[in-house]
Amino acid sequence: MPGQDADRFRKIRDQQLHARDPLKKQRRLDREIASKRRRMQGSFSFVRMWNELPHKWRSAFVGSLIGLGILLAAPALIEGTWGVCVGGAALPFSALIGFMIGRYQDTMQDIHDDLH
Repeated sequence: MPGQDADRFRKIRDQQLHARDPLKKQRRLDREIASKRRRMQGSFSFVRMWNELPHKWRSAFVGSLIGLGILLAAPALIEGTWGVCVGGAALPFSALIGFMIGRYQDTMQDIHDDLH
């Protein structure tokens, strides 16, 4: 009996080893390298570069542009030094708000990708 169990366990182990693919990681790495190489050989596009940036940086940039607009418009609309102060505070505040909105969008996209 003990000899039969050892033979049976050896056969089961051999079947499991043959069932799994030992080169799975290597093939995946080769596929990733090939896709990166194809991407690098493609032409450069600002639109593709913009779309590959995480939402948090895109939104922070858009928020900074809005803050810059407020920085330039506030002194003309509000007299005195308050206009400059409001404009100066609007730039980092709007960039921070944009960053937080973008981070939220990235988190929602990660959750969606994990669920599907």
